[in-house]
Amino acid sequence: MYKKAPSQGAYIDRLRVKYPFRICRTTEPQYEAVLTGVQPLLEGQECPIYRFPGGTCCEDPFAPGITILEW
Repeated sequence: MYKKAPSQGAYIDRLRVKYPFRICRTTEPQYEAVLTGVQPLLEGQECPIYRFPGGTCCEDPFAPGITILEW
């Protein structure tokens, strides 16, 4: 199904259990994003942070319009 990549470090490896490692937006398939961390939100919720070529942003990898490239 998804390609499993080698280890990227203990912190990112723990996050990859919950979130995909690489994603892209279907509207901009030439720009791939890499998981860099998690932004804590209210009431114990969190949002993954992805680094795109233009900078970092919080992105829901399970939202419509997002393609998972690598788990």
